[in-house]
Formats: sequence, C-alpha cells, structure tokens
Amino acid sequence: MASENFVVICPRCRAKNRIRGERWRDRAICGKCHTLLPSSAAYPEKTVEVFDWNFKNEVLDFPGPVLLEFYAPWCGYCQRLAPVIDELGREYAGRVKVSLLNIDLNGKTASEYGIQSTPTLFFYKNGRLFDRVQGALPKEEIERHLRNLL
Repeated sequence: MASENFVVICPRCRAKNRIRGERWRDRAICGKCHTLLPSSAAYPEKTVEVFDWNFKNEVLDFPGPVLLEFYAPWCGYCQRLAPVIDELGREYAGRVKVSLLNIDLNGKTASEYGIQSTPTLFFYKNGRLFDRVQGALPKEEIERHLRNLL
C-alpha cells in the first residue's frame, strides 16, 4: 500500500486531495478548506450495510478497495455465506471495506447492476468495478479475488 497514492474527496468542499500511500493512516486535512479528511479509519472493522441512497458515497466514491455482497435475507446461500463475509470484514479491516446491500430493500441499485441472483459479490478498486462473481464461494476463493484486488 505504501507505493500507491490515494485521492480523497473532502466531505465538506468536495476538493480532491492526493495522499501518499505511506501517509494513508495519518490524519490529513483538506488543502482547500482544512477539514479533517477520512483516512484508513474509514475502513470499518465489520461489514457495512449499503443502501440506494448512500451507495455512491460508500462504494463508488470510496478511495480504496471495496467488497460488496448483493444479498437477500431469505436466500439460503446468502445465509450460509454471511459468517464468511463477516470474518473477511474482520480479517481485512484497514485494507478492504466489506459491505452488504439487501436487494429487496434497494431495488434501484440492484437493477442498475443487473443483479438477478444472490449472492453476487462485486470487487471495486478506487470506485471502479474490478471483478464480479456469483454464488456462495468458499472463503479461500473470495480471498483469491481480494488478493487480486489488493
């Protein structure tokens, strides 16, 4: 991560700020309005629920890697995958933001991305879709995709 640069958008003035990878964990301020910028602390240590209204901010505008699971609460495969996703959220805390989107409650985003079956996993890097897989994959397979993402 030290060799990468990140562009962090200021939550107040929307100015783009370039942060060197080795400084990613530091608390930086916006060069324009001096507001405190989100840092690696923005990577939560557990999964984050994403909704239609905050999808752009939580996933597309996020400056680092994101694993997003499109799921349905009634889906048996999703229920079987849930502990694996939670475990990955803890193991990759600080490196990958692990998120969940309930397709029953967030039909707009699910239809925009053509989600027709659950679970579907999307891997984003710097706001761009990097990879996409369907089904309840074993943990090792999901980690292989995460390693490619990192």
